Amino acid sequence: MTLKKIISIGSASLLVAVFSACSGDSGNPGSSENEQGSLESVDVAMQQPSRLLSPDEVTPEMSSESEDVQSSSSEEITSSELAASSAEALSSEMESVGESSSSSSVDSSAVFDSLFNILFPDGIEGIDTARHDPDSVGVWHFYDPRGTHDNPDFAYGSMTDPRDGTVYKTTTIGGQVWMAENLNYFDIEGAPSSIKNDWCYWDKPENCESAGRLYTWKVAKRVCPEGWRLPTNEDWTALLTAVGADTLNPIAWTGANVLKSKSGWENNGSGTDDFGFTALPAGKAFFNDLQSGFTNHGCSSYMWSATEADLAAGGDTLAFSVELNCSNELAIVNTVKKYSGFSIRCVKD
Repeated sequence: MTLKKIISIGSASLLVAVFSACSGDSGNPGSSENEQGSLESVDVAMQQPSRLLSPDEVTPEMSSESEDVQSSSSEEITSSELAASSAEALSSEMESVGESSSSSSVDSSAVFDSLFNILFPDGIEGIDTARHDPDSVGVWHFYDPRGTHDNPDFAYGSMTDPRDGTVYKTTTIGGQVWMAENLNYFDIEGAPSSIKNDWCYWDKPENCESAGRLYTWKVAKRVCPEGWRLPTNEDWTALLTAVGADTLNPIAWTGANVLKSKSGWENNGSGTDDFGFTALPAGKAFFNDLQSGFTNHGCSSYMWSATEADLAAGGDTLAFSVELNCSNELAIVNTVKKYSGFSIRCVKD
């Protein structure tokens, strides 16, 4: 059974249980006992862990971690799908209950609203099913102010983007100057297009303030400020070599924990941030034939490379990126679809 089916069945069952409990005064024999039993069942369900496995936990192989949406789409579910399954269960249950007194309707609505607020405090649109431990202390939250996860022991440099006046921290590694924060520049050139080119996580503008924007590869190629550029695979190789990472195979480097921020990563996956690179687990925007959305914030950082795949290997649709993950100390340098929404770390010319 897929994760999508489990979520749909679980949501429907929970809502059915709630409305069955609320309709216990309909005059059926033993309704008080049924109401008590239903509410106890809901209470037990509420006490069970609600953590959902992420694609990284379901498929631990390194090759699967480095693939983009194709390998994990069957395990992901959008908020609209979850809302639809919940609404279907709600509609079916209400039809079976029939019309009740006005006071009963008020009580039912109050119970539902209370339960819904407990289950989904951010609302349906705020659900990200790929998170690991959303309430764990010290992990990533988009409401963390910008700079919360900076290394307090590192002396950052700085640069100012002349286009909007934003000041970014910088770090020098292996003779190259890198942005020590994800770029957060709105792509004015792409704004009039009906096809979106960059995003804030969950489409909430405030989330860009703490984690930067997510860009398609095409936009990433042009959006760094003047005097800066999107790093190539050669730039990333130089960076990884300078920080002491070692190659395991053509796509994987070990020892990349030195690039992660010292806090914010789930599964105890934070790094040491020895060089002030301060990589954040900002997640990604994904798209495929079945669904689209945002996933893996708190556990993964995806950063574009300017290098395309060889034409024979899909260079017209694929480009390289660098992925860091909360479950290991690897940096995965591999190809992904160019229309994915990833973070940008510009390097100085």
